[in-house]
Amino acid sequence: MKDRELFATKHLFLLAALVLSGCGHVSTYGPPPGAVNPVDNSRSLITADAKILSDQDIERILTARIEVPDKIRIAVLYLSHERDREWWWQPGFNEDASRSALVPVQRLVDNERVFDVSFLPSFLLPAQKSVPLIREAAARYQADWVLIVKTSTRDFWKDRVLGKDEARVLCDAECAVLDVRSGTIPYTSFATGEATVFKAKGEYSLSETSLRAEGQAVEQAMTTNIAGLLEFLGRLEGP
Repeated sequence: MKDRELFATKHLFLLAALVLSGCGHVSTYGPPPGAVNPVDNSRSLITADAKILSDQDIERILTARIEVPDKIRIAVLYLSHERDREWWWQPGFNEDASRSALVPVQRLVDNERVFDVSFLPSFLLPAQKSVPLIREAAARYQADWVLIVKTSTRDFWKDRVLGKDEARVLCDAECAVLDVRSGTIPYTSFATGEATVFKAKGEYSLSETSLRAEGQAVEQAMTTNIAGLLEFLGRLEGP
């Protein structure tokens, strides 16, 4: 009987040790005994951050109420489009993606606040873009908002001995709204799109088929993003 109790005790101890060791890497421990002072929210705990934004600037940004004019112009900046098959990339293909993204973007004029939606001229910006430079270019263009768009796609091909070949494309689309007056970003969104198409007569390779699917996937993802932005605009109060 004692042997059984000793055997059970050893195994219970071993099981407890395994449980504790397994949970150790996900546990969150409290601060050390000396860390009892409450956080002073008026200044950063990391002094090096002040080289970018001062504590006073951060406080003003976090407490500011962004006001939107009765009528706004939205400039669209297509930041980049990335593909996972760059080996067949040729000049002009990214323009196809941008045109597909612009189709749903034009729906923004359905909101009564928006009187114009157009691309921000690329020659106003250098190759290396930053928020201050985008803001300056948008101010020259007299845009109230800049809709910044970035898309990426992954494509998959299926070659068939019998039947038509097909291409499937998945698209990730990120959007952010930059308020030109304040320099803040009041809205962001992320959406995905997917399209599958069969190789059409007259297409020389699946590269062309994939481009056709890409356009549909980009448009689908951006349609979701724009629907969210329209909902956001509908909830805004007047200035």
